[in-house]
Amino acid sequence: MFKIDFKNLSTSAYILFLTYISVFIFCILTEPIYSPDTYSYLRAMPYRQMGYVFFLKVFTIMFGSFYDVAVVGFHTAFSLFGVHYFFTKVSRVFQLNRLLQLPLLVILLFPFFPPLSIANNLCSEGLGFGLYLMFIAIGMDILFNNKHQNFKYYLVVYLALVSVRSQFIFSTLIFAGTYFMMYRKELLQKKHSLNILAFVSIMFVASITERTYHKVKDGFFKPTPLGYTSAATAPIYLSNKSDYKLIKNEDYRKVFKISYDSLIKKDLLTKPEYTTKETYKFFHDNLPKICNQTVREVGKAYYSNKPTPKDWSENQANSYIFFETEAACKEYTKVLILNNLNEWLKLYYANITYGFKSQLLLWFVALIFFYSLIKTFLNSKKEYAIIFLLSSLILSNAMFIAFAVHSIQRYLFYNYALIFLLFLSTYNILRRGQKS
Repeated sequence: MFKIDFKNLSTSAYILFLTYISVFIFCILTEPIYSPDTYSYLRAMPYRQMGYVFFLKVFTIMFGSFYDVAVVGFHTAFSLFGVHYFFTKVSRVFQLNRLLQLPLLVILLFPFFPPLSIANNLCSEGLGFGLYLMFIAIGMDILFNNKHQNFKYYLVVYLALVSVRSQFIFSTLIFAGTYFMMYRKELLQKKHSLNILAFVSIMFVASITERTYHKVKDGFFKPTPLGYTSAATAPIYLSNKSDYKLIKNEDYRKVFKISYDSLIKKDLLTKPEYTTKETYKFFHDNLPKICNQTVREVGKAYYSNKPTPKDWSENQANSYIFFETEAACKEYTKVLILNNLNEWLKLYYANITYGFKSQLLLWFVALIFFYSLIKTFLNSKKEYAIIFLLSSLILSNAMFIAFAVHSIQRYLFYNYALIFLLFLSTYNILRRGQKS
């Protein structure tokens, strides 16, 4: 059984313990925050992922009208556990001294306070942050400390993570790629081949699990109908009315035309006189109005008026409109991007840059990615593999978010600690290079 020997705790351990307690007390004494997302999870809407839906369902059953306070308590304790696990593992991997541990800890605790308040906000970030930190820490343990026995924990944490935050579904491929480059000369060994297979195949297990959930609950063996409904926002924002001619499916064509006309009436389309910066600013500020209040609502209304098979259950009839809206958005997202590629690429780049707050930081991370990719492939040293992993995780999350939505802090705060570690690792490599 795990026990803490308080008599033998060091001064730094006491300070760390008191810091966690202080954060916990702050969160418990702060009111729970309800957002529109909260209610959609409570109602188990088809476009919400199963992990957080199950989580809230369990807490509402167990704690009744006091469930929100219990959720805040669990969010805080769980995320603090994730912070501590990541903090201790990373401190060993990067051999951080006390001076460098302090800013890392500050960065890790920042999301517990306004404006993010992840523990008090009754949304999936309360679980997602802790799970993501554990996922990264366990993955690093496997890669850089040869703790291959921890694979079972990696797989479980990954499945839990993507069940609440699908933005990280491709992250396991980055670990697979890093592992491949580190052990490519030994791939004929059975253990390495199996490990890479495990890194990759778990993504398909997550996809099948998600589809099975929707089959049981909604009657359709399909992924959560959210990604393309959201990703369609930027393409339709930049589109022209004549683009409907390129959409072959008649229903999808009608959904697009109605959406486009609605956006014109609401004055939510880009204007020719806008600069790239102005185009992105308007998109960034109005994404919920374009996506949630127009594109999704138009699709729902259109398919609500379509007849459904008589043998369908009530759940199927109710959820069908979300899955069909997603299918329509998926089709015209591809069409609109290709037909307005230059404008979309400019907006996409502006979206990524906004998330980094600076083109300089974006290009720094991109440069480190390509540099470490070449270095790791040539000699597979641990120091280069680390910065390849960090830069890949940072860029992949930023690029995914820029494609799917807009680059707000809520989706990108996961990168902050990794950016700090990337700077630190790069500095150490440059310093060693100067000494040699």
